[in-house]
Amino acid sequence: MKANQWQAMAVAAGLMVSTSALAQSTGGGSGAFGNAGQIVVSSDASANLGYTTEGAGYGFFNLAPSVDYFLKENLSIGSGVNLAVVFGDGDTAAAFGINARVGYNISLTEKVSVWPKAIVTLFVGDNILSLPDGTGSASTVILEGYAPFLYHVTSHFFVGAGPRLAFGLGDDVDVTFSVGTTVGGYF
Repeated sequence: MKANQWQAMAVAAGLMVSTSALAQSTGGGSGAFGNAGQIVVSSDASANLGYTTEGAGYGFFNLAPSVDYFLKENLSIGSGVNLAVVFGDGDTAAAFGINARVGYNISLTEKVSVWPKAIVTLFVGDNILSLPDGTGSASTVILEGYAPFLYHVTSHFFVGAGPRLAFGLGDDVDVTFSVGTTVGGYF
């Protein structure tokens, strides 16, 4: 892997840790996860655990730091940025987007919940999701469903993972299934 790919991954990991630390350090919030009025700062990531209909022979890393707000108990809305890196055959392509999302937290036990979300992401730029070898669609809008199972490690801090299904809309339709991870906190 080239040095700039390692640097991009290091920056992405730093963003994940700093967003969750910020949410945990502010403290304050009341009650269990999903109460009305809570603000959640988290970072979702997926990497090399996916399958896509757009060719083979490449990997991807996707990072999405975000902020969500619970409008009423368990119903959240949010927004974030999306940073994506696609690499293969010695080439690297990067993309930047903004997203809007709606979710609903379902508590399973005191420490475990599932937080399914519907997400719409708009990427900025032309042909930003083309694969390094020149194939792939010029997707600019991604529609996705993501259902992470969260483990609430301590009060106001959680980690989780779950299935993610994404549809890239552009010249062609690109379907990607992957396993995503998330880390975050709330106040």
